[in-house]
Amino acid sequence: MLILGLQGSPRKGGNTDTLLASFLEKAGQAGAAVKTIQVARAGIVPCKGCGYCETHGTCVIADDPMSTEIFGLLREADLVVAATPVFFYGISAQLKVLIDRCQTLWSRKYVYKLKDPQAATRKGVLFSVAASEGRQLFDGIHLTTKYFFDAIDAQFSHALVYRGVESKGAIRHHEGLATDIDETLQKTVLPFVTRKRVLFISPTGACRAPMAAAMAQDRFGDCIRTGFAALRPASELYSPMVRSMHRVAVDMGYRKPQSIELALSAATPDLTIAIGDGVEKIRVPGLKTVQWSLPEPVSSDDAAMDRLRLAMESQVDTLMALL
Repeated sequence: MLILGLQGSPRKGGNTDTLLASFLEKAGQAGAAVKTIQVARAGIVPCKGCGYCETHGTCVIADDPMSTEIFGLLREADLVVAATPVFFYGISAQLKVLIDRCQTLWSRKYVYKLKDPQAATRKGVLFSVAASEGRQLFDGIHLTTKYFFDAIDAQFSHALVYRGVESKGAIRHHEGLATDIDETLQKTVLPFVTRKRVLFISPTGACRAPMAAAMAQDRFGDCIRTGFAALRPASELYSPMVRSMHRVAVDMGYRKPQSIELALSAATPDLTIAIGDGVEKIRVPGLKTVQWSLPEPVSSDDAAMDRLRLAMESQVDTLMALL
């Protein structure tokens, strides 16, 4: 599984940063892949409020880290941890910039009616630290985070919030912190790291492999984690395939083909499935590999892609018997 930490404090090495790092360190030791976005230094351009995402399904700001990297990571992540200090009873301005840009994912979900393949299993957790101790200190943060997680198709699991923590590094000595982290790991990490991993491979990773991976993840995500890779990775997904999946409301946005080597470096699969011509000889040493002989569509029209999608659905139905 992949855990994405959004470190929203501008204070490097502060209590929010330390809390998130402590959790991610233990999650890594438990077998999860972890990645941290230091939001204050990520170079994210603020939302323009232009409405482009509601009419196009993508953000008009196409060349900043949000569009080129972070949207993709939010889609890849199994757990998103939003970490923020309390600034005037709200989240930090830096994290708010990232959240506002997720209007694009909100639009894909609510305007275009698309469902992310991991929507049923992705979770979100809030970490927040404050120096003061007001009774309603975290109310605004909870509300903002709730709707942020909804927009990115993550179920809000729970929150770890701490009052009266002011001096740098004081969170390390907070009574009960280790127990809180262990309980969060039990709820949000350990059930996911034990899932079987299935890697789908096709010649370019642009059509059949991502289609199969999305279908299998959507259908069996509670017990497997899928990925896809290519012998010769294309630069982007095949648009007729993307449109076909969108016709059944499955969101393929912000996914890119990757090499087999890169896919294997992220996690070792329990099963590899080679799809189509030219992949018959793929054998990953020590791993079980099976062949699905679904040919590449002879046409890119909607009818041909929909026929492939229906054939793939029938093949995916047999997946669990292979594990």
